[in-house]
Amino acid sequence: MSGKIKDQNLKKNKDNQKHNKTKINYSMQNTSIWLLLPVILVTSVLPFITKLKEYNANLSGFPWFTYNDTYTDFFLYYKQKFFLIIVFAMAVIVIFKAYLDKRNIVYSHILIPLGVYAALALISSIVSKYRKYSFAGVHEHFESVFVLLGYCLIVYYCLQVIKTEEDVRLIVNCFVISILVMALLGLTQYIGKDFFATNLGKKLILPRSHWGSMNDLQFNFEKHRVYMTFYNPNYVGSYSAMAVSFITVLAVLTRKNKWMIPIYILADIGIFICLIGSKSKTGIIALVVASIFTLVILSKKLIKYFYFTVPMLLLVVSVVILFNKANDNILLNSIKQATVFNKSEPPLKEIITGDDEVIIKYNEEELHVKYFAGNDFYGNFVLTDANNMPVIMEFDYNNGDYTIKDDRFPNFKLGFAKYEDIPLFYVTIDNYNWYFTNQTDDGNYYYMNNYGKLDKIIKAPYALFSGYEGYASGRGYIWSRTIPLLKKYFILGSGADTFMMIFPQQDYVGLYNYGYGDQLLTKPHNMYLQMGVQTGVLSLIAFLVFYAMYFISSLKLYIKGKFKSYYAQVGVAVLVASLSYIILGIANDSSLTVASVFWSLIGLGIVVNKLAKPYIEEDTEQDKAQ
Repeated sequence: MSGKIKDQNLKKNKDNQKHNKTKINYSMQNTSIWLLLPVILVTSVLPFITKLKEYNANLSGFPWFTYNDTYTDFFLYYKQKFFLIIVFAMAVIVIFKAYLDKRNIVYSHILIPLGVYAALALISSIVSKYRKYSFAGVHEHFESVFVLLGYCLIVYYCLQVIKTEEDVRLIVNCFVISILVMALLGLTQYIGKDFFATNLGKKLILPRSHWGSMNDLQFNFEKHRVYMTFYNPNYVGSYSAMAVSFITVLAVLTRKNKWMIPIYILADIGIFICLIGSKSKTGIIALVVASIFTLVILSKKLIKYFYFTVPMLLLVVSVVILFNKANDNILLNSIKQATVFNKSEPPLKEIITGDDEVIIKYNEEELHVKYFAGNDFYGNFVLTDANNMPVIMEFDYNNGDYTIKDDRFPNFKLGFAKYEDIPLFYVTIDNYNWYFTNQTDDGNYYYMNNYGKLDKIIKAPYALFSGYEGYASGRGYIWSRTIPLLKKYFILGSGADTFMMIFPQQDYVGLYNYGYGDQLLTKPHNMYLQMGVQTGVLSLIAFLVFYAMYFISSLKLYIKGKFKSYYAQVGVAVLVASLSYIILGIANDSSLTVASVFWSLIGLGIVVNKLAKPYIEEDTEQDKAQ
């Protein structure tokens, strides 16, 4: 009996020595601040990059794009340039480190799916029909394949350079301060005193050559709408949900350096108000889910200190309820809208621009239109139905057009128009004019789109959201037309940043029916569909495996409720923040404005998990001994 006790004590002492040895090894590795600087720049400086850039979109050759190729950008172009410079520096450092210090290179199984994702993204871009856009970044997005590879490199780089608590604390503190500054910027927009509308703000984001005309600068955001430096208020939702989740957990768990708690609270309140000001419904929903997850994973600590946590939770809930009422129930309405599916059936089903006629499918009827051009501006029409029976129309001498006298086609009108030297005719359907012509070299019928270009109308394949295309502010339409593309791009995608080219932009009727008639769809509003079509479904699976490995390992580690070490506190904060981003990915795209922060946090999270593990195991062993 005594022998067993002696053996157990000996094993326990060896385990403790092992844990202590692990902690000593990490603590003895000092990292230069210069090696940490790239991570700090990506998480804390990159989001602020905002500067006017005039560029050539190189898209005018597509029929669904304008003739104009000259555009301006404030929020994306220079972010990509800045990011790629930092990533290049990371790559150089990693290569030198591998050459000079091979023994201390850190490997992890989690890098395998990450490497698969990176490889498939690169191959997809190399073989892409639109590779020049994949390698340079496309209009209104600028997330080239080099940016995607940079995301992966950030994770690997964090594993190699972050070694000590001081390293982690420096990165975290810089990130928290950047959140506080970003919140201040957002608050100026929320109260209607946008910093970028001031002379100083304009001088910071305009080249000196434009200072003389800076009074002409106006952003297309409504007053009091928070956009920060993220191009789209939806990305404010992504950033804010991550930031609130991250800071809240740190504020709850902090033991040392309690002087940081007031900073946490100020940043938390400020960024939460910015989230509300962005009107990002997905951001609010993601934060709600992340909050529930936080309550679960911190339940042991919350129960242990119930005399403090219960009043705090009641205070937070009260503030949220009051804030919700003061803002027209924005929180409840956001959740309700996400759970309500309203079916809609637009009467205009399809328009076919055929070789010898235009066929309009309206409700359950068909109108066949043939146009015969005259010697002047006018011409003649022949109208028939699906049974080849004539459809009666009457000329209106006051308006100079024809009105169809058939109840099957209510308020339909036909008339003549001209664009430059091209004779056109139009069909008015539900007070909207559709312009067509057959006065072309091949004599076939074409649609004249909003950009003054002749194009064929197609009916895009759809899946899952048929009849519910209006769901989630019209995202249902985009998703339903994107899902069928996954089959084509299962193994290899269309290439990084090429969604705009492969989406059925010529589905003009669908675009019109669901509110996108005057818009160019540049992204799918879903990070997973974005990955699936651009870098391939296999790459999407690799990414999901990568995150699942991180999430499950983190959950196993922190569900034990041992948050004594700073590593564990940061680790669970990163876990909750990353979860909010993953949820947001259902309705938001990957964008350099926010994605770079997410990938940096994931890299940090993997490192702190490894550093926190021996401390948590030691605390667990001590509890068992007691």
